[in-house]
This record gives sequence, C-alpha cells and structure tokens, in this order.
Amino acid sequence: MRNIQCFLILFLCSLINVRGQRYSEEYIFNVDQAYHMFGDNVKLREAPNTNSETIILLPIGSEVKILEKTKVTYTYKGIVSLWYKVAYKNTIGYVVGGLIAMDKLVGSTNKEDSFLFILSKKDEITSVNVRAINKNKLINELSIRLVGNGGFSIKNEGNKGVKNIRDILIVDNESESCGVDGGKSYLFWNGIKLSNIANTSEISDGDLYHYESKYIFPDDDRGIPNVIVYQEEQGEMKDEETEWYVTIKQQCNLTWDGEKLLPENYKSRK
Repeated sequence: MRNIQCFLILFLCSLINVRGQRYSEEYIFNVDQAYHMFGDNVKLREAPNTNSETIILLPIGSEVKILEKTKVTYTYKGIVSLWYKVAYKNTIGYVVGGLIAMDKLVGSTNKEDSFLFILSKKDEITSVNVRAINKNKLINELSIRLVGNGGFSIKNEGNKGVKNIRDILIVDNESESCGVDGGKSYLFWNGIKLSNIANTSEISDGDLYHYESKYIFPDDDRGIPNVIVYQEEQGEMKDEETEWYVTIKQQCNLTWDGEKLLPENYKSRK
C-alpha cells in the first residue's frame, strides 16, 4: 500500500510541468519572449562581458525581450547564467541572465503589486530570492531556502481569506524520489512586508514511513472563517508480515494576528 502511495507522490511531482512552470538552476529564458528585470539599474552592455561599454541602465521591473542566448556564461550569486542579447524599448544590448527575473507574478488585490524571483546559491544551499515591487519600485524582499531536489514552482493564490493580507505566494519544492523532503513555503504579503510565515513538509520512504503537514485556509475547501487549520499526519510500518501500519493524525486551529500565527508554539505541541 505504501509503495502505491510513494508512486503517486512521484507521479504528482511529475505533473509540475503540466500544472505550473517548473524552475531550477538549469532554467533557460526563451527567445522572442518578454521578461522583467530582477536587478535594479542593471547595465545593458554592448557585448556579453563585464568589460564592455554600458549602453543604458535598466530599472527593476522593466520589460526586456530576449533576442538571442549566447554561449557565454557568468556566475551571479552562485548560479551560472548565460548572457542574453535583449531589446529594451528601442535599445539592444546584452545582460546576464541572473539579473532577469525567472517570472513575474501580479498581485491579486492590488494589480500594481508584482513579485519577481531568481535563484541564488551559497555553500551548496540553493535559495529562491523574491522581490515585491509596486509601480516598478522595490518595496521588500526575502530569500527562501529550497529543499527537495532543487526544482520548484511558485504561484500567487491571493489572500485565501486571511484578513489584512493582499497575497499569499506558495513556493512548492519538487521531490522526485522517496525519502527526499518536499513541502511548501507560504509567503504573506501585506503591501509593505513580504514574510515567510509557514512551511510544510512532505516525505515518504517507500512502504516504511511517511510524514506530511499542511494548512487549510479560510477560502480553501472545508476552510473555517478567520481560522487557519494546521494538520500533521505521519505513519510507520510496525510489522511488514502482517502489514501493520500505524498512522497518527493531529490538527489545531490557528489565528492570524497580522504578524504571525497564534499560538506561536503550535508545532511543538504533540
């Protein structure tokens, strides 16, 4: 039975490309497609190297069109990136891919809010760096450590019924093998500050063990107004011959005080 569950986890992970864009260190920008600058005052250069002349400075959030990907690489924030030939309005030049946002998410409550993200790596730890901007002005930013296999997807699910929150961004870590932790990170945006409020975990070791945690928000199916439900489930094989598998489930109701989830020590309560 647990083998079937593990297979289903792998199958669902394989659907990331279908349900949403998957991102990783190997991400390549598509030619003839428009993207937005993650960096601010980025130098658009005459040639794909840091010694060439600067044509113009590109502001954060500005749109560029990819004209060509070169074979020249440059390491930015620990990630090896290609240089790209891009068009900014009527100006053409070169820019490092690591300074271009992998994608742009638009705010659900305020359409002038948007979120840009890139990857960084330090001491073998890969993180996703997210910037919140409004009218192409940087408001706040944070960095989230990735788990799993290093691939991830990210989406904006609105405020999910949480008061005084504009948007909740969900970073979904990819885990393609049993025994590798996956899980999600929940980033709350209130228009001023972007905060990593909650994290979940999803791990399965064949038919021997599984653990998963999740949050149910007010606007979710079976959600409760003004309440965020936290759930944990873990199971362990006690006897393979008789397939005695013990599963323990627990949950608690949380409230959002505008800054944090209460009670603060809910994960330590067993």
